[in-house]
Amino acid sequence: MSAATPTKTDLGEMTAAELSDVFASGEASPVEAVKASLERIDRFNPVVNAFAYVVAEEALAEAKASEARWQKGKPLSPIDGAPTTIKELTAVKGIPLRRGSVLGDTEPCNRDLEIIQRLRGAGATILGTTTSPEFGWKGLTHGPHFGNTVNPWHTDRASGGSSGGAAVCAALNMGVLHEGSDGAGSIRIPASFCGVFGIKPTFGWIPADAPSALFELAHRGPLTRTVEDAALFLNATTGWSPHALYGRCPSPVPDWRKVVKQAGTLKGFTLAYSRDLGYAKVDAEVAAAVDKAVTRLGELGATIEEVDPGFACPQETLLTLWYAAQAKAIGAFAPTDEQKKNMDPGLLKIVEEGQTYSALDYIAARQARADLTVHMELFFQKYDALVLPTMPLTAFEAGMDFPGNGTGRDWSDWSPFTYPFNLTGQPATTVPCGFDADGLPIGLQFVGPSFRDDVVLGMAAAYQAAFPEERLSEPRKG
Repeated sequence: MSAATPTKTDLGEMTAAELSDVFASGEASPVEAVKASLERIDRFNPVVNAFAYVVAEEALAEAKASEARWQKGKPLSPIDGAPTTIKELTAVKGIPLRRGSVLGDTEPCNRDLEIIQRLRGAGATILGTTTSPEFGWKGLTHGPHFGNTVNPWHTDRASGGSSGGAAVCAALNMGVLHEGSDGAGSIRIPASFCGVFGIKPTFGWIPADAPSALFELAHRGPLTRTVEDAALFLNATTGWSPHALYGRCPSPVPDWRKVVKQAGTLKGFTLAYSRDLGYAKVDAEVAAAVDKAVTRLGELGATIEEVDPGFACPQETLLTLWYAAQAKAIGAFAPTDEQKKNMDPGLLKIVEEGQTYSALDYIAARQARADLTVHMELFFQKYDALVLPTMPLTAFEAGMDFPGNGTGRDWSDWSPFTYPFNLTGQPATTVPCGFDADGLPIGLQFVGPSFRDDVVLGMAAAYQAAFPEERLSEPRKG
């Protein structure tokens, strides 16, 4: 290597797009990049508990194969060799499917889901799996079996969830691409709490080939430091598949990276801005940061109209579908009384409630979901996108299910802005837009009409390029 070769620390701070450039130029190799990521994992993970499983030897072997491809000038894709993590709720061949639970597997999985097959087909180097709450049941990442995943900006605060480990890894660049899943906000909640970018794509772009009682609520997507890196992830993973159990995928699939690179002015776009959806309570510091961000969108050329989308809070619809799905999932494992002693009491509580719902209750919730989908598609006949806070508050105390150790109906009480758009299946992104007085990140959310992910990606990219936020170099202990 030349004297200009980046140091391991430099490689550890790079994005997927930047690593692709240095791999192509020969200034650095995928092996060096993976070693840099593993070094960061060794340093940071004991503080934040973001990894469920690390496969260092396998990652280095994959990186060696990627290095050979780059040396021949035949990489599989721009993310060939990119250090990548997978959420522990996703099946990865060679890694136990833990599910964050005592009910999880202890033996290595013998299959990859299609999203993993596609990432491997693009040459991504898999570092391991990241933490989730038990069966991804809540918007936080802690539980009795595997402990607490904490916020890297303030380690006595929550990381969010259920893709909490993925968000923490993105914030600390323990790898550059991070797969997550989002059934009611599980990409956007931790991305907002941890100050990174996340997208819940329109349901159908990424094939759903794993049976799930959540059906179309459960989206998979990336968490990354930059919108461009998320676009690289989407380029590798979106597209039609005969194995998709639910949903549809239109053709052709956009070049997501091209969408992001062409983003700039927002002139010609009309955005609806809702501060609270007409029914939610928002922390004053969050409201001020989002107001400022919306003003900035206007400076980028967008026309802004303050308007609520005009639907009633759909929490009960979400919870009927959510609780029934969790009852089905946990019931299939038939946990023993001894196992239940090491399970999250909150999960067991919603499973019990989910078992009481009738088929008529479930069908009524499905109908309400369909009605909301139509309502929002009609709303987007007038507006290109809806902009609103991702979360109404910043990260609260780690290890608690409610802010201030309070109580409530459900964790969705404090995440009112995410789950409506799982019910509709529409694309939703979160991008950092400031910090509160304690130095905790705040997220700005864009929601768009179905399969117009190009619109929300482009808006997030334009905002991030014009108004970048601080990034972490190491955890900040609280």
